[in-house]
Amino acid sequence: MTTPSEALRLNGLDALFHGHPDGVCVVDLSGRFVESNRAMLALIGYTPEQLAGMPFSRLLHPDSVDYTMAQFREALAGRNRRYVTRIVTPEGLIRLLDVTIIPIRGEDGEVAAVLAIARDIGDVERAATAAAGNEALVRMAARMAGFAGWSVDIPNGRIEWSEDLYRLLGMEPGRVPTDAESLALFEPEDRKAVREAFQRSVLDGVPLDVRATMVDAAGRRVHAHLVGETERDDNGDVVRLHGAFHDVTALVRHREEQRAMARLLRSSLDQVHDAIGFVDRGWRFTFANSWAIRLAGLDESRLREKTIWEHFPTALGSPFERLYRDAMDRGLNGSARAFSPEWGRWFEVDVHPTEEGIAIMVRDVTEDQEARTKLDQYTRRVEAQAALLDAARDAILVRDLDGTIRYWNRGAEATYGIPAAEALGRSVRELLYDEPELFDRAMEALLRDGFWVGELRQRRADGSVLIADCRWQLTRGEDGQVSVFAVNSDITEHRRQEEQRIRAQRMEGLGTLAGGIAHDLNNVLTPILMAVQHLRDDEPDPRRRATLDAVDSAAERGAGMIRQVLSFARGAEVQHSAVDLAGLLREVGRFCGETLPRSIELVVDAPACLPAVSGDETELFQVLVNLATNARDAMPDGGTLAIAAAAGDGTVRVEVRDTGAGMDAATAGRILEPFFTTKESGTGLGLATSAAIVKAHGGELRVDTAPGGGTAVSFALPAIEDVAPPPAAPAPGPTTGPAGIVPRPGGGRRVLVVDDEPAIGELVRQTLDRSGFVTEVAHGRDALELIEGGRRFDAVLTDVMMPGVSGDAIARLLAAEHPETAVVLMSGMLPGPGTREAVERDGARFLAKPFTPAALLATLEAAFAGLGADGPAAAADAGADPDAVLEELVAPALREAAAALAAHAPTPEEGERLAALLSTAAERAQRALGDRAADPRIHRIVGAAASGAMALTLGGGTVSPADIVQRLEEGLGIMAAGSRPPEDQDPADEVPR
Repeated sequence: MTTPSEALRLNGLDALFHGHPDGVCVVDLSGRFVESNRAMLALIGYTPEQLAGMPFSRLLHPDSVDYTMAQFREALAGRNRRYVTRIVTPEGLIRLLDVTIIPIRGEDGEVAAVLAIARDIGDVERAATAAAGNEALVRMAARMAGFAGWSVDIPNGRIEWSEDLYRLLGMEPGRVPTDAESLALFEPEDRKAVREAFQRSVLDGVPLDVRATMVDAAGRRVHAHLVGETERDDNGDVVRLHGAFHDVTALVRHREEQRAMARLLRSSLDQVHDAIGFVDRGWRFTFANSWAIRLAGLDESRLREKTIWEHFPTALGSPFERLYRDAMDRGLNGSARAFSPEWGRWFEVDVHPTEEGIAIMVRDVTEDQEARTKLDQYTRRVEAQAALLDAARDAILVRDLDGTIRYWNRGAEATYGIPAAEALGRSVRELLYDEPELFDRAMEALLRDGFWVGELRQRRADGSVLIADCRWQLTRGEDGQVSVFAVNSDITEHRRQEEQRIRAQRMEGLGTLAGGIAHDLNNVLTPILMAVQHLRDDEPDPRRRATLDAVDSAAERGAGMIRQVLSFARGAEVQHSAVDLAGLLREVGRFCGETLPRSIELVVDAPACLPAVSGDETELFQVLVNLATNARDAMPDGGTLAIAAAAGDGTVRVEVRDTGAGMDAATAGRILEPFFTTKESGTGLGLATSAAIVKAHGGELRVDTAPGGGTAVSFALPAIEDVAPPPAAPAPGPTTGPAGIVPRPGGGRRVLVVDDEPAIGELVRQTLDRSGFVTEVAHGRDALELIEGGRRFDAVLTDVMMPGVSGDAIARLLAAEHPETAVVLMSGMLPGPGTREAVERDGARFLAKPFTPAALLATLEAAFAGLGADGPAAAADAGADPDAVLEELVAPALREAAAALAAHAPTPEEGERLAALLSTAAERAQRALGDRAADPRIHRIVGAAASGAMALTLGGGTVSPADIVQRLEEGLGIMAAGSRPPEDQDPADEVPR
């Protein structure tokens, strides 16, 4: 059996034992002293000879025997213990000791002795009351150790604190707190334990030993260790409790930091998806992260029980063994990859030496190894089929990882226009890519994943750009060198067609949306325009009339904006008239001068007089402002914006030039594409819309730019040689009606107004009532019931789009059952198939919203005129000569309209008059001829008048005046020829849809 002294030597503690500053001793299992160091002999006051074989219980104070022996029995059971006890020296001195006892085990693992470490914790308190000459030294020692003394006199309840205790708690020396005040210094969760510990000491004489957290006077949390001993009187009653206060805050924080660092280290290593372990020089694991434990299939505690070779015997003789031993014995880093039969997986192991042993990182690379194997197989297969590569239409090339081209097939020669002799040995990055950063990102993905698939913009030999569908794969040759096998397909045309299809879908969607918005906004603007003109006609106050004029102008501007939206959507009428470009440029200059930043100099260079052009002033204003805005955005740091105009050979040329950064050829080639933008928040519609507007005006946008050289955007529009002066306003008088129109008395004729917007119905009623009509307003279904119920009206004005019943349905009902009733169809959108059918076949009139009172009355009068002065259409004269009827009724209207349109572009009022003239002529001729009007020749002549009227109704922006004149002259030519070529197309069929 191992003796205590042998156990001490076996554990290598001799030097630490005899040199320790605290008292250290070893006692056998019976509690007798075996060995003691010099500090222990000085502490208890015995010589080595006196102490040899003496039971340590003889030193104990009577009050501490039971408690101390219970701690000794815990040590014999194999558990470390720490406690406070009191001893009595041979001189009768009582010492308060802080004792730690540790069981010592022999080779068989059984407890063979007990090691005790004792510190006199009463020295600080005694020193505090010692001679004044030692006071400063004692205080310094107490502060360094964080100790302070205290005592409690039980009979009188007097509490005494040492000066250091006040200091440790941040309090001024003086009055000692009461029991309740002292207890209040502890954290609430610790107060119960402190109270119970003191009660056990006072009532049962148990030594005090409690740890708790306090809050000092400055609010600092102090971790304290309180120890104390009791004194009894002759009757055995506890009369005094005295002890020590130890500030262990630094120790607690240090331990917490160590635990936190350990948790952080484990947490960090557990986040790594590789197995990580540390092995000491005895080849045992000291740490393993969760992935390592999971891979080994062992509990962490079991992982430390055996060596690495016992846990993983298959590592012996494997490439990993030499790796581990080189790192452990020679301090070499290493890495190896091998197949493990035990797991049936491929592993890659990295080993690094540490001060305590080695660190091992294990990574499962089975999938990567399988990918490499497949890649090698693929490479060999490609090499075997090399003869087929040149037959492929795709560009196939092999290059090194640095981009140097090693193989270039005939498909690559055809795709890029570069012979193989010129491509081999060159860098593919420099040869094919204007945007090398995109190539670099693709290469990063290729090197990471082993393959890459995607699209890239590449350059041909002639500088043109193509879009390539790329499939790249890493390959390994027999010499182990890694290359890139690339297959690139030219999909430029496919992408262009796809983009056109997507763009068409977007434009179709925008057109549908714009049409719906325009319909609603036109319904909103209609009552505004009508109400403003009513109020203005009745307002004698010039200032209020000026205000109403401003509102009317704003509403007209809104209507123009709606026409602009529908123009982009390809569906609204665009009113073209003579536009003074010189005045328009001055207006644009004023607008830009107010909105451009001061860092941009604005220069407007235009003659005072320029030939007028035919177009829409609002749209042209939008184009110029849009170009100016783009120029501003191209000069974030300032510059010069020049807007110039000049007359040319039958044209007027306008240019907007900036001194910005300019654009390269690739960007300049795309800026007119819808939805293409170079701005972070742009829509890509500004320049596309401007180009469409300019094209509709007979011009074309041209862009001149270069990197660093600024940008100039220009266009030329056809000039109007002779511009008719604007019609003079009629002289005021009692016969002048709303908006300067001479009213035609309604004569009490009955009119039914059908609209689902109450405001429009009411204002139309007011306008008609003021002109002498008898007006009734109804909603769609109510109007249908009135007509079906037998109510007769001279005219019906109905909106086309209404819930429940459409205006087209009402028009069909009236044409079938009441042909004597004039019909006017109103809509905020272009006429649909039903509306066009009612206009062309049944003689209905179309009135576009928003409209003015003048337009309303003119359209209604034209509808009445179409039916004849006496109301219902008369029966056809069967005996009338068709040529005479056509010459009397149709020819004058065709000649007058053709002459007027050929002379100049009509104003809106003139267009309405000519449309009414042609429509009335066609209707009167059709009524006069009856069934004979179906003759192809007659139908073509009458159709020329009808199609001309429809084109004028739709507006000059949809059908040009020249096209209308051509159709009218075709009708006159057929009349003069007396026959109709069978291959000619009916002009009525050419009415724009």
